Amino acid sequence: MKYDAILFDVDGTLLDTSEGILLSLKQTLDRFGIDYSFLTEEDNSSFIGPPMELSLTKWFNLTGDKNTEVCSGYRKTYREDNIMLATPYEGIEQALDNLRNSGIALGVASYKKQDYLGKILEGFGMDKYFDVICGSDYTGKLTKADIINCCISGLKIEDKSRVLMIGDTTYDSSGAKEAGVDFAFARWGFGEVPEEDYVMCVDVPSDLAGALL
Repeated sequence: MKYDAILFDVDGTLLDTSEGILLSLKQTLDRFGIDYSFLTEEDNSSFIGPPMELSLTKWFNLTGDKNTEVCSGYRKTYREDNIMLATPYEGIEQALDNLRNSGIALGVASYKKQDYLGKILEGFGMDKYFDVICGSDYTGKLTKADIINCCISGLKIEDKSRVLMIGDTTYDSSGAKEAGVDFAFARWGFGEVPEEDYVMCVDVPSDLAGALL
């Protein structure tokens, strides 16, 4: 086996979390009187994965205290009302089971807040597959590379060439590159295939074990 450890993103990789995220976003924008009627379906999908602070700046030019206020409102709504509006991707649990049974260490490296990760992964019974689960902080200071390195430290992996990050956005691919680990693109998620810096693209979760073992 080429890899000793495989790290997974959550949004668009382990779970389709779009329903809960987009509902929470729309409810929050409605409360703040922010128009989002111009967003297309493709635009909406871009909110799945990146930190919400960045998305609010990109699409609504929200910065500073206003950005913080809207983000806080969104996170409260998502955490309290809509976090479990998600669906595990077909075949993902069998893939995780096969990888774990092969002796590969598994981790989660996600921009989702740490407390969100515990709630949602436990709620879907998926926490049992992972040796370490690392998420973002509420200050927004952690980069994707920071989170990946947190996983590597938790797994006590010394050789980064033996670590693979699986995700569906450029944030995942660039974070993997910055952290010095290989990247595999999950085609079933929300992002577009990066132009470079990936070792493989996997079409569906059921192909993961065959591609990696």
